Amino acid sequence: MHIRILGSGQDAGIPQIGCSCSICQVARNDSNYWRFGPSIAVIDDMNGTFIIIDASPDLKYQLEVLREMYPGIGDIKTSLKGILLTHAHFGHCFGLWHLGRESLSTLDVPVFCTSRMKLFMEDNYPFDQLVRGNNIKIIEVADNREFEINGVGFNLFAVPHRNEVADTVGYVIDSGRKIGYFPDVDYWTRSITEIIKSVDIALLDGTFYTRDELDRFDEVPHPPVLDTIKLLGNVGNRIIFTHINHTNPLNLDGRERKYVESRGFDIASDGMIIEI
Repeated sequence: MHIRILGSGQDAGIPQIGCSCSICQVARNDSNYWRFGPSIAVIDDMNGTFIIIDASPDLKYQLEVLREMYPGIGDIKTSLKGILLTHAHFGHCFGLWHLGRESLSTLDVPVFCTSRMKLFMEDNYPFDQLVRGNNIKIIEVADNREFEINGVGFNLFAVPHRNEVADTVGYVIDSGRKIGYFPDVDYWTRSITEIIKSVDIALLDGTFYTRDELDRFDEVPHPPVLDTIKLLGNVGNRIIFTHINHTNPLNLDGRERKYVESRGFDIASDGMIIEI
């Protein structure tokens, strides 16, 4: 059993639509620099099933990659055992549209989320159509209470973020090794920092390298990578930065990436595999 990173980019991925920055231009010329929207899959290769955390807008392509890499998965409709959502922002839940009758036309795919996220989807188009059409079956899960899917334990924890319509969580995955997934936060709280220290591997918000790379940083705050390194530099477990924005110099093979790696931190890439 292992985790495969389906998308390591920020919500709109890389290259970002309509952007002519140097990083997006590099990615347009070399697909090795592409990043899909944020999502990971927990894959059981023994029985060809998988679970997804976050349904990015690139879900269609991410599932095609899974089918190509894992022929044993077979029929996506029967092999997909659940989708866990972190929050209601574009890059993390809009891939659910692909499950509707115009596309994959699934039946009762379990979608795990908080009570506020459940209410948001039940009351708003197009998510309400997926519920009424029985494409998805929403399962409400409580903060800091473990639940199980296919023999894998999951526990969600509330994190601070821009919660315009619902709330935001991260997850700890437990299959013997503990993996933390906290891709989208405003800042690290003491309680979340303690959780990060307690897991074997943590996939963390690496949206921005510094505060200075976006003029409107205060409108869309994220913990800068350099600040996270200062905070967690001596924890001793494996830290992998994900949810990388197109402005982030970690997309390129420059001094910033070399510095992060020299401090013992990793940078996620699409297709990266984490054994659990």
